[in-house]
Amino acid sequence: MSELNLNFKKITDYIYEIQKQVSEEIIIPLYGCLESEQIFSKSRLDDYVTEADKNSEIFLKPKLLELIKGSNFIGEESYDKLNTYENFTSDYTWTCDPIDGTYNYVNNLDKFCIMISLCKSKIPIASWLYFPIFNTFCYTVPNSSVIFINKKNKVKTYRENGNIKFEVINGSKSIIDELFDNFKTQKDKQGFKVSKNLRCAGFEVASLVCGKIDYMRHKYLTPWDHSPVFDLAKSSGCHINFNPKASTFKFNFNGQLLCTSSKLIYDKLKKQY
Repeated sequence: MSELNLNFKKITDYIYEIQKQVSEEIIIPLYGCLESEQIFSKSRLDDYVTEADKNSEIFLKPKLLELIKGSNFIGEESYDKLNTYENFTSDYTWTCDPIDGTYNYVNNLDKFCIMISLCKSKIPIASWLYFPIFNTFCYTVPNSSVIFINKKNKVKTYRENGNIKFEVINGSKSIIDELFDNFKTQKDKQGFKVSKNLRCAGFEVASLVCGKIDYMRHKYLTPWDHSPVFDLAKSSGCHINFNPKASTFKFNFNGQLLCTSSKLIYDKLKKQY
């Protein structure tokens, strides 16, 4: 099945509904109400997974798989490094982070979202984000700009982000410090301001697309986070680079991703990359 044969309007409408449904039935009822036995740590003490993450993925997985016959699924909570890589070689693969920004969710902060993308032959072609607290839906599909629908059903589209502010740089502070250490002079650092790490890749890329930040850089890439990040950034005209060097999408747990709102910022930061 080619992507031309997929009805992306129908798929988008359906994903919007199931993201809202899982939010209303699972995510929001536990927001601010989690008991200690419903919160678990993964690789670090502050790297959380909750009953809401697990149950949301269980809810979403079969509903996504039934949309495209023979498709595969890679979800953060069910991922197995030993047998999931080959799933990414299928024609169509869904990626899903049921709660991106679990740290924020656990700590009653508002910056978290549901992230879903569709990949064809390992390349993201469509992505859908839903921000439960803000009741805002964000998506892009083939040959489309990035579209936001807010709680008042107002639609905003973003394709070319031309705002060059040189005001805010966003990402992990340790990575930014490392990046700044590579600048040879104080003049190189001039105009850059480090913002707080948002702990939510979906919120960061939405902020980048809207022109609220100018830069994001991530280490330790995952398909459930960085497939939609790449797709949304690309559709809005952002400049993107993967390290190890690649100009197109390249999934690598040990890789790095740089996205900027303008070529000017991109060229300046890439020298230090």
